[in-house]
Amino acid sequence: MIKGALLLLTLILTSCSGMKNRERVLPKEGEEGCFVAVRDGLKIFVYEYVPGSNFLNTIYNISGITGINHKAERDIVEKLSNNQNRVVVIHPRGTGYSEGTRGDGKSLSDFVADYVEIITSDKYSNDNTRKVILYGHSMSSAIAIMVGNELPKVDGLILVNPPYKLKSAKGMSPGLVDYLKYIGYYIFAPRVPIVNMAGEPSMIEDESDRRESEERNSDPLLVKYFSIHYMSESKKVMDSMVKNAQQADFPLLLLYGENDKIVDKAGCDEIFSAWKNQNKKFEIINGGSHGKSTVVMGMESILKWVENL
Repeated sequence: MIKGALLLLTLILTSCSGMKNRERVLPKEGEEGCFVAVRDGLKIFVYEYVPGSNFLNTIYNISGITGINHKAERDIVEKLSNNQNRVVVIHPRGTGYSEGTRGDGKSLSDFVADYVEIITSDKYSNDNTRKVILYGHSMSSAIAIMVGNELPKVDGLILVNPPYKLKSAKGMSPGLVDYLKYIGYYIFAPRVPIVNMAGEPSMIEDESDRRESEERNSDPLLVKYFSIHYMSESKKVMDSMVKNAQQADFPLLLLYGENDKIVDKAGCDEIFSAWKNQNKKFEIINGGSHGKSTVVMGMESILKWVENL
């Protein structure tokens, strides 16, 4: 027993070099988008999709710690725009084209503050003739609520499969060996990236979610590995979703995919029940998974809700 424990400890100590994330990628010459320097000098990449017609609203696509590839999400961006809405996509610090450490950070306070600063400085964010709408999917929905609560003007928030309560999901949830490894990193190397947030595609049961996981694993703009420290900070944000919902005094549209293998509907129920603003709607999307399918299948509801704000 003692020898086995010593062997495990030795393996943990010798493997604490962690996993290597891809180096930061820079946009190609002439690519759409720009960099915005935030309060600490870090340069954050911002992309905007503006429809040909005079747009009615701005939808800010909030991302989680893995980041977002605005080009890979072009289909969702165009659907959200519906040739009526301006859609803004921000690459969070430490992801995509933006500067910052990959896979680790002091806390998510800077992460949230970047969104607040960039949105507030946007010339359309205080335009009384246009609505300001936030959009968050999965982990980014926890960030979106926090951002919304700090903005001076929010006309609505769209949440898709918010992960307040989680299920054990093949290909996405850690196993016993993973947990033992994470304990070692928590003790000896808490700031070293080790947790794979892209998932293991071969083990994911839902076909559409499996394809998305495969794409995430190969996407050069997304961050794959995170430190135990940063995962712990992220969990604090997700655990605060109900508390933050109690302060959220702006309209809500919450979508939940009935076939979501990762998020437990009970957590969505709690968020919806706690939401401060009484202008709120909860819709279950038949056949929707954790990923894009819920957004695509629920797009008609999203656009109708935006139109009626």
